[in-house]
Amino acid sequence: MLRRTVRRDRMVGLFAVGVLLFNPPILNLVGGTVFGWPALYLYLFGTWAGLIAAAAFILEGGSENEERRGDERRGDELRR
Repeated sequence: MLRRTVRRDRMVGLFAVGVLLFNPPILNLVGGTVFGWPALYLYLFGTWAGLIAAAAFILEGGSENEERRGDERRGDELRR
């Protein structure tokens, strides 16, 4: 249960970071072009992709350890 709380706290923090990154004063700092592309578009889509990747990392990061623990528990039960 502690694991769910940590995961939830990280997702709330990620949401707060997303709100800050898409806040109009921050968006006004981005201007000009990068290799002919508007920098604002690159910032928006890059930040959006980064937030999605961070959410995936948070949500899927612990699944391997939990599966291993589940396998170990099943093995212990079979030995008894």
